[in-house]
Amino acid sequence: MSVLVELSFDQLKEALHKLPSEEKVAIWRMLDAEIDRPAIAQRFDAAIKEIRSSYSNISEDEVMADAVAATHLARKAKHAKNRA
Repeated sequence: MSVLVELSFDQLKEALHKLPSEEKVAIWRMLDAEIDRPAIAQRFDAAIKEIRSSYSNISEDEVMADAVAATHLARKAKHAKNRA
């Protein structure tokens, strides 16, 4: 007999956090075996090419300034979330 249990992604994450380390490692190994690494590498390469193409007419200094500004915004948002 089987029982179907539906969990939201957040509920699943919470349940995983409660597992003992050995069970987390077993789940990690199971999922790691299913990862399509070449597909992930292709998606990453395509994203990098798109980024380089988008910034090809912009100086490295401007790109770095944008990256620093985005980092500051992300850190500020994370800090605000942690304080809430």
